Amino acid sequence: MLSILILVLYLILLLIYVLLSFFIVYHLAKYSIDPSMRTIMLSFFIIVSVGLLVSNIILFFSINWNALASNLSMP
Repeated sequence: MLSILILVLYLILLLIYVLLSFFIVYHLAKYSIDPSMRTIMLSFFIIVSVGLLVSNIILFFSINWNALASNLSMP
């Protein structure tokens, strides 16, 4: 039960991260002064954001949440 709650909270956190990333990409594209710099900033931000997101997902699912939850239960 605790592992399902952790998963739901993590999915909410991922959704917030993706929404905030879309807002940042929009503002970088819309309000950039130099058009040539815009493509560099957008590509750098997108590559770094996707890399961080993928590494975070891999690390999250590498944790054995059931074993961790059983160690946290009090007798």
